[in-house]
Amino acid sequence: MQKQSNIEALKKKGVLSAAATKSLEKSGGISKRKSKPVHVFKTKEGKEVIPMLYMRGGKGTTLLKEGIKFLAEYEELVNKHATIKNNKEK
Repeated sequence: MQKQSNIEALKKKGVLSAAATKSLEKSGGISKRKSKPVHVFKTKEGKEVIPMLYMRGGKGTTLLKEGIKFLAEYEELVNKHATIKNNKEK
């Protein structure tokens, strides 16, 4: 998998054609960022902590309405009480 910036550099140099780039994008050969905004809470010491919810043993299963409702309420609480961290600060 290639970074988008590497693909752009190859296109500028004429090494990679537009058709080849399109083919790579279609096949998933170019990595793209797929991240949500990071929510954080601050501790008394000023350290940032990230709230997380993990559903153990749920791989390959489908949640019932109660589980979906719970996850929606959890996301709503996190959005309400936590602050969004600027991802560019890393």
